[in-house]
Amino acid sequence: MPPLPIVGGLPRRLQLEVTNRCALGCTSCARHHWDPAANPIGDITEEVLEAAEPLLLAAVEVTLGGYGDPTESPMLLPTLQAAKDAGCSVRMITGGAKLTPKLIDELAVGGLDRLVLSMDGARDATLRSLRGVPLKAWLKWIRAARAAAELHGRGFRPLVQLNVVAQWANVDELVELVELADREGVAGIHAFHLKSYTPDTADRCLLTDPERARPAFDAARRRAEDLGVFLHLPSLDPADVLCLQPFEHLFIRHDGQVRGCCSGLFEPADFGLLAGRLEDGPENLWFAPVLERFRAASAGDGEFPRPCRNCSFRKPTLAAHRRPLALLRGP
Repeated sequence: MPPLPIVGGLPRRLQLEVTNRCALGCTSCARHHWDPAANPIGDITEEVLEAAEPLLLAAVEVTLGGYGDPTESPMLLPTLQAAKDAGCSVRMITGGAKLTPKLIDELAVGGLDRLVLSMDGARDATLRSLRGVPLKAWLKWIRAARAAAELHGRGFRPLVQLNVVAQWANVDELVELVELADREGVAGIHAFHLKSYTPDTADRCLLTDPERARPAFDAARRRAEDLGVFLHLPSLDPADVLCLQPFEHLFIRHDGQVRGCCSGLFEPADFGLLAGRLEDGPENLWFAPVLERFRAASAGDGEFPRPCRNCSFRKPTLAAHRRPLALLRGP
């Protein structure tokens, strides 16, 4: 296992939830199963951005995204501006809820460095089934980002990255997705295992039969190597992996609540590390007791906080990817 990072100063990476609203029907998203009363819809405010300024000034990289789609928020461009004013590299994760060529152009002008599209497949029927959006929409967004980068210069940014929730419905399309990335000038692909929020979705996860999924992963890796496409696939092996989020990352929700990771950002906070609120102050958040416990446990000193003991970020197992939100909501 590599040496652990040294924690000092303030985090170098932040994630800002511009909004938790989203109109898409993506089948892998927790928002379709969480308690809506405990998770009221809202957007980040100017007051939250002002309170986050000390953290922004210390950061080098900011991600815009969470359990809502940033394109749904009227605060998207002001949030991008605040992060760029602080000198940060900025990427945005979107399923394309209200993404248009015009908005892509505005984001490019605003200095967006990376546009991360959540694209769960390479075929039209698969994308319509899993995301409710046709293939032609993703191709339009990818091409619009390339056109904006060429028009406005800025080192040919924004770069385009694809995030993929790998599952049985799309695992056989990984090679096709690599080839699409090569044709369309996509910077890279990051794949993740499906998290199951209801008992009837557990059988969709590749970890139900890792050996059956392995040939598709191997074929995708070979094709990516042949074409020179960056491809990151999740582990199919049960050995624990090192989670670095609490060593380098804080997540700021739209309402000013701060978490030590992006594992579970909704209420109840059973799947994430709750550090506090922005008004607690940057140092108190970054060195919150729960984060210090995680760091000590990662070094072999003590026990991990309860949300981390069977977290999918640390354990590539089927049990860790089962998150039955219906049971947490109660009657």
